[in-house]
Amino acid sequence: MTAAPINVLAAEQVTLQLKWLHQFQFAGYYAALEKGFFAEEGLDVILKERDLNEDNILQVLEGDADYGVADSILFLFRDRGMDLVLVAPIFQHSPNVLMTLASSDIRSPRDLVGRRLAFYDNDTEGVGILAMLAKHGVLRDGLMRYSLNERMAKLLAGEVDAVTAYSTNEPFIFREAGHGIRIIDPRHYGIDYYGDILFTHRQEAEQYPQRVEAMRRAVIRGWHYALDNKEEIVDLILEQYNTQGKSRAALMNEAYGLEPKIARHTIEMGYLDTGRLEYILDQMESLDLIASNDQGVQGLVFESGQNSGSRRLNLTESQEAFLSQHQRLRVAVDPDWPPFEYYDAEQRLQGISADYLRLLEERLGIEVELVRGLTWPEVVKAIANKEIDLLPAVSSTPERRQFLNFTQPYVRSPMVIVTDHEVDFIADMNQLRGEKVLVVEGYASDEMLSTHFPDLDITRVTTSIEGLRQVAAGNAYGFVGNLAAATHLIRSDGLANLKVSGQAPYSFDLGMAVRDDWPELVQILDKFLASVSQQEHAAIYSHWVELPVEQGFPWRSVLPGLTLLLLVLIILGLYTLHLANLNRKIRQANSRLFQAEAELRKKNEELEEVSITDKLTGSYNRHHLDRVLNEQAELVRRHQRSLSVVLFDLDFFKAVNDQHGHQLGDEILKKFAVLVKSKTRSSDIFGRWGGEEFLLICPETNSQQACLVAEKIRMALESYEFPAGIQQRLSAGVMSLQAGMTIHQLLSGADYQLYRAKEAGRNQVCCDQPPSLEIS
Repeated sequence: MTAAPINVLAAEQVTLQLKWLHQFQFAGYYAALEKGFFAEEGLDVILKERDLNEDNILQVLEGDADYGVADSILFLFRDRGMDLVLVAPIFQHSPNVLMTLASSDIRSPRDLVGRRLAFYDNDTEGVGILAMLAKHGVLRDGLMRYSLNERMAKLLAGEVDAVTAYSTNEPFIFREAGHGIRIIDPRHYGIDYYGDILFTHRQEAEQYPQRVEAMRRAVIRGWHYALDNKEEIVDLILEQYNTQGKSRAALMNEAYGLEPKIARHTIEMGYLDTGRLEYILDQMESLDLIASNDQGVQGLVFESGQNSGSRRLNLTESQEAFLSQHQRLRVAVDPDWPPFEYYDAEQRLQGISADYLRLLEERLGIEVELVRGLTWPEVVKAIANKEIDLLPAVSSTPERRQFLNFTQPYVRSPMVIVTDHEVDFIADMNQLRGEKVLVVEGYASDEMLSTHFPDLDITRVTTSIEGLRQVAAGNAYGFVGNLAAATHLIRSDGLANLKVSGQAPYSFDLGMAVRDDWPELVQILDKFLASVSQQEHAAIYSHWVELPVEQGFPWRSVLPGLTLLLLVLIILGLYTLHLANLNRKIRQANSRLFQAEAELRKKNEELEEVSITDKLTGSYNRHHLDRVLNEQAELVRRHQRSLSVVLFDLDFFKAVNDQHGHQLGDEILKKFAVLVKSKTRSSDIFGRWGGEEFLLICPETNSQQACLVAEKIRMALESYEFPAGIQQRLSAGVMSLQAGMTIHQLLSGADYQLYRAKEAGRNQVCCDQPPSLEIS
């Protein structure tokens, strides 16, 4: 048998931009770096901690980093025309929540209308919270948005009413300090978006797909390792990455809190459900968070080689050399552990392990030599003595890790308690005290229970079926073993008086185990398991764990009753057909009405969109800006908040139209509108005021903060390269709304500041108060 194609990767330096400051949230990346998983894939990875003054997503899209970590806010950037590609979602559920003090009267999203919320400054995460607020009309009816800086101190001081938080971080800190809190989780209100996602820019995905695949594999391996070795990675963070000064307790709380967000025991690590993604995009469109979902998921998700059928393992030179020197591997299995591994009557290996070993031979081009005739304890002893090279399905335990190296798990099954069917539900292992409990000698269940529950009356048996039969015969109270194996044996052996009565606080996380003097083989096997597609994993598992079809139904005893029932059903069927025909006609009429209503609603939405949008730039028009200004001014007066406006004018723009034509001038206006939107918050309102003048409305912003925003936009435009070598500049005037000031005076003040900027030589921002502004 020939080996699958092998690529040898040279070391390539890539930069990974994290979305926040160092903490367990990025443990998988630390593990992949420190344990050499990146290096094994030929990658020299640099981890960059977040600079909170920078947009970490734009840092990737603009080429400052090759890969990044962000949440579903990425879909907003994609909607703005940014070329990004999702590589692997690590968090299936977002930890982003809102947190208030328990003493407040805020209990639901609607309670936040008119309140003060500390939110992310540059909209680089928190889209699930935005969606929840939009769904409940909070964004529409008014929300005072504050900077994220010092948000926890502001919450305690009463300067804000609510803050964004990670459910794995800030709540623990507040509770530890004795502060009562209340959590508003978007998942409780129908918003369940992806959390941290590994992403890259399109150029990287298209030009270096093998590097993207290698990055994905190493990251997933790193996360499995980090979650399996939480305390070790917490020690690593405390030693090398603890820039926040977190305590061990806080990091461990975060580590355990992230497990259900990652959900690796129910969903394959890194799996992205395109159906779920389509639903999220549709929901975001319905909430006006994105303009359109016409693109759908096309081009958004990285299509890895393993999904398209490629089986290249990207082995290093040393790994390839190892395989060439070890073309035959000695393998042993548990001889009687269906459906995972067992020998049939003809002594042929069957079960899940057999299918994975066949794939292993095919993809690595090696031969598997089965070592037969050993019990499970003898198998474990043999591999400890290096008489066996590989175990295909075994759980990693502290004792076994002393002489074995393990791959990442590829099959997970809960550890359960099987008893007589009359036993009530067992909610806690301590309920087994004083009862005779059976385990298979040498199994993970034996080691775990002996170590953590030494007071239990544990008796060891040779095989799972022996233990189950003893429980069925009343010779023992319960048997602790693997769910899939126990249910398979109960059905196949006809042990109808047994049931699963509870679950132990452990699971059988089955991976492959290798003798500890062959570390290269573990690395090769991890790459092999990463090459197995989700469909192949599912097909193997369902083939052996699928529920059997009951045979021998007693037709003769039930046939007379069925005949009578059939006659009744025929009569009911005819009457039902008559009703169905009437209902069909009613549905058709209703459908026509609904269709007409939907078309009318769509037309109204289109008319509303046209009425508020500037046709050329796609930003808001002056009519809409006037209305928003009045609404915002009313909110300011009601809640005594700040509001500022920035009036922009493109310098010497008439000369551009005269010298290069209106078509190029129009293109500059459109690109300027896109640039401003990328540099402002989602709560800011931007539109075309007229000609080459634009207005930016900044709620919850004083004049000093608005000046910084205007200056950031001015500098961005100054460095922007337009076609035909055009260098466009702008002047801007900033004004904040003061007590007693009218909208007209606010705009006049901004116009006065713009005039000052032009008089001073243009290409600058003026923010001072006008010298003689009368306030009435």
